[in-house]
Amino acid sequence: MPKVSAMDVYKLLPGHNCGACGCSTCMEFATKLVNREADPEDCPHLDEDSLRKLKELISPPVKEVRICEGDRSVVVGGDEVLFRHELTFFNPPPVFCTVYDDMDEEEIASKVDRIQSFQVERVGEVLTLDGVAVVSRKGDPETFAKAVEIAVEGSEDLAIALVSKEVDVLRAGLDVFDERPLVYPATEENVEPLAALAAEHDCPLGLHADDVEDLIPLVVKASEHTEDLLLDPGTEFGPYDVVSTTDKLSEIRKAAIEEEFEPFGYPTLVTTFPYAFLEDDPVDAGMRESYLASACVLRYADLIIMDTVEPWALLPVLTQRQCVYTDPREPQAVEPGLYKIGNPDEHSPVLVTTNFKLTYHCVAGDLEDGGVDCWLLVIDTGGLAVDVSVAGGQFTGEAVKEVMEETGIEEKVAHRVLIIPGKAAAVKGDVEEATGWEVIVGTQDSSELPEFLEKEGLARIEG
Repeated sequence: MPKVSAMDVYKLLPGHNCGACGCSTCMEFATKLVNREADPEDCPHLDEDSLRKLKELISPPVKEVRICEGDRSVVVGGDEVLFRHELTFFNPPPVFCTVYDDMDEEEIASKVDRIQSFQVERVGEVLTLDGVAVVSRKGDPETFAKAVEIAVEGSEDLAIALVSKEVDVLRAGLDVFDERPLVYPATEENVEPLAALAAEHDCPLGLHADDVEDLIPLVVKASEHTEDLLLDPGTEFGPYDVVSTTDKLSEIRKAAIEEEFEPFGYPTLVTTFPYAFLEDDPVDAGMRESYLASACVLRYADLIIMDTVEPWALLPVLTQRQCVYTDPREPQAVEPGLYKIGNPDEHSPVLVTTNFKLTYHCVAGDLEDGGVDCWLLVIDTGGLAVDVSVAGGQFTGEAVKEVMEETGIEEKVAHRVLIIPGKAAAVKGDVEEATGWEVIVGTQDSSELPEFLEKEGLARIEG
């Protein structure tokens, strides 16, 4: 599918260059629309027909679907390329975790609390879970409704999914929570009544089949009632779970983007939670869920429903998501400058690193964990890591000198000693010549810095 160009979009704009959209020219606005940095409604001069044509032109081949309202809202889908480097991937896949209506009420409330409170900080970003999937195992509407009530009351900003094949069970759940939860699964046996129920309550609907081709008639039937659909081609469990499942997801995504096959132009859904009941050992179940979900993040899963809430199993999935859904067009960088680690004074060491986001947070985190009080000079390498910026000529003596002058580090310390990364040893002489300071080559790995500083007598440097 050829990518829509800014000129294609510009032809549908009024050409007034009035600035009402916040851009100086219509071409600038067209470029932002193509890059999905603006909305067509931002232009006040588009009539209804032009607005419709513009939306159709820039709509991604994979439809965006919103689950829940307000603070609970998550958006899935919306991608238009197969490979991240071609543009970027949009809308990171939400991760839901399950509770079951055959659990006792305290157990449901406790697990919901773990889902709600789960968070871990990585490279300056707090990684969290996104939703609760309430699964009916009893098939009793009253029991299911109570489980939904507990899940909703125990969560503040988590999206909700209602999971049952029974229409009356799902209807009971919707009587408790009717703010666009995901309704799932619609299968060959129940697709028409579930689609009608989803349309009645304006809810997104998840379709499930055991194979890719079997989704097509489900899409045809469901789309007569609603266009807010998610596609589950059937997660595979067992020895070939990763290969089989990701092959299905890839087939759907390629058909949607390369072949413009409309029935597959919807976000995908993956369930790994059945492993909780297929494995006797909960650790084995968590491991299988973790590697399967991680692989599916890489291969076009738009929403993942898991059982485990163990941090060791969730962290690989959330880390994978964080990495894949960064924008390759934007350098992952922090602001160059001088950062305080702990409570440094005039005798504290001065260390140098680059402004690559991962490098900075690794260095800062290791120094903080080691209880080191120091000054951290972050130089502008265009968001490149140490070894890459040394090889590419961004980590130079002049770059270090520039940051030192801008931050006034000379006035903050009584010594003239810089500690550079071990991977920057090749520029030691260049830094010394440019700055006039003594330069000491530190460790290759920032986790070794606290011990290195103590051993070398650099934790406190007398002038």
